[in-house]
Amino acid sequence: MNKRNHFLDFWKFIAAIGVILVHIPFPGPIGKILEAAGNGGVCLFAVISGYACFGESKEASEKIIKRLKRVTAITAVTLIIYVIFSFFLMSSIGQSELWIRGFSDPRSYLRMIVLGDFEFFYAAFLWYMVALIYCYIIFYFLIRYNKTKIIYILLPVTILLRIAAGIYTGTTGASWHIQNNFLAGVLPMMCIGYAVAGHKAKIEKLSKEFLTTITLLSAVLMLTSFSFTINGLDLSQPFTILFITFLFITGIRMPESYIIKPIAYLGQKDSLYIYLFHVIVILVLRSIINSFPISADTIRIILPILSIIGSVLFARLLSVTVSRVKKTVRD
Repeated sequence: MNKRNHFLDFWKFIAAIGVILVHIPFPGPIGKILEAAGNGGVCLFAVISGYACFGESKEASEKIIKRLKRVTAITAVTLIIYVIFSFFLMSSIGQSELWIRGFSDPRSYLRMIVLGDFEFFYAAFLWYMVALIYCYIIFYFLIRYNKTKIIYILLPVTILLRIAAGIYTGTTGASWHIQNNFLAGVLPMMCIGYAVAGHKAKIEKLSKEFLTTITLLSAVLMLTSFSFTINGLDLSQPFTILFITFLFITGIRMPESYIIKPIAYLGQKDSLYIYLFHVIVILVLRSIINSFPISADTIRIILPILSIIGSVLFARLLSVTVSRVKKTVRD
């Protein structure tokens, strides 16, 4: 993506908002649909990451190393912030011993390494960052040593694995970590992004009308699948993958076809910060709102709205601050 893709920037912002609604959903059927749709947010991020890995062996592998270093550094800093935040939060409610117990249990570290399970200090969403690190490492070796054919072999295999894991967890209520990990949650979507990059010339020949129609149709199928099951089976995963894939392809074909320019700007600058720090915003807002004499039903309605607004404002403030610090350091 040599030129800035404003279409994908717009949808990155929407995806980040969707992730917020996974962790603090609206009540009722609409809330469940929005929550399910929000689970596709990280899929879009992963597809974009896979697309960016495409290129000549040496150049692409060097680019992956830069991305790997950046993601690892961001993940480490975020982990530290959440460790400190969770300690003060747990201490404020008299649960500091429970916090200490989580870090003293060797199984906690095994879950963090293998599954990206950081739930005990409120950083469950970081599973994606850890999974992304693992997938960048895999892509580095496959691209650096000219084994990219393996990516195309992994593509159908990991997609089937993701669908199977999604059906299993959605139908049985098993741990979401079975689906959301590097192997089933991120690797298949990165493979899709890489494959799209490899066929970009063919994609640019597709008519805009066709892509728009197929993307809208896949969106309808995805949203419908969230509301219905067949013999108790959750079949939303194939349609989610289909929608995210065609949405991304549409973005590659029509990079300037964004809807609201300010939102595209926020998607470019702030979507990562929204993703990384929305949980802190949610927990702080929940603590504040609970101190007022407001009914539980009212809280369930206003908290998601305030969480979205608060997360966007916090991300904007953080983005401006980081930009100014970088500029000061350069000068």
